[in-house]
Amino acid sequence: MATPYVTRIEDRVHSTQNFARKEFETLADGVPVLVIAQSQDAGRGRTGNPWWNSPRSMLASVAMPSPHDDSVTLAPLAAGIAAHDTISSEMGVATTLKWPNDVMVGPIKVGGILAELSDAVLVVGCGINLWWPEAPVGAGGLLDHDPGWPAAVDLAHHWAGRLIGALEGLPDTFDKSSYVEICGTVGRQITWEPAGSGRAVGITSDGALLVDTAGGQRTLRSGEVSHVRAATISSQQPGGGDDEVCN
Repeated sequence: MATPYVTRIEDRVHSTQNFARKEFETLADGVPVLVIAQSQDAGRGRTGNPWWNSPRSMLASVAMPSPHDDSVTLAPLAAGIAAHDTISSEMGVATTLKWPNDVMVGPIKVGGILAELSDAVLVVGCGINLWWPEAPVGAGGLLDHDPGWPAAVDLAHHWAGRLIGALEGLPDTFDKSSYVEICGTVGRQITWEPAGSGRAVGITSDGALLVDTAGGQRTLRSGEVSHVRAATISSQQPGGGDDEVCN
């Protein structure tokens, strides 16, 4: 049986992350809370950078009790798999994931993930650009038409259902091979700041990126790097930034 959760649907919030955490703490019964908003004023990325809203987005965050400490690093990757699977099944669009937090269609960023842990409460946000007719370079939407607000709400529910089940079962529910299969970072030459470069070759059991470098194999963790890019892509990408994620 799917885990029940409380849903809050809002026209506008400052941040779905903050709203979801507040609602979860207010309820104080341990039931996950899903917040879906049409727009947000203070969405942020993994490093605190702002998130650019498209004209039609799925903006959603889930707040819930944190999984065991040694598996919480898998949360962003599990959320990415949930987004990939939801977009494929509900919209028929093929996406890939760029480690650790971006949802891509080819070279275009169409969404991102943000996971935040505080006081044993995990909040995971996902923003997907559904329609963006005049997107900045490097960003875009999934569709060439506006699917409407109900479609965004429906997509958020499907994503949350997949995500909550996956997070509650970590680390057992994380399929590393499935993640590697849909991760466009693995197998590519990448660079990261301040002066790193190498070939991404895999993912560790706790979600870190394995990279072969001239000095040997290195393990990259998302909190330790500012940017991870394909080596052939310019270091200046507008449209939200390569290290930014939603909410």
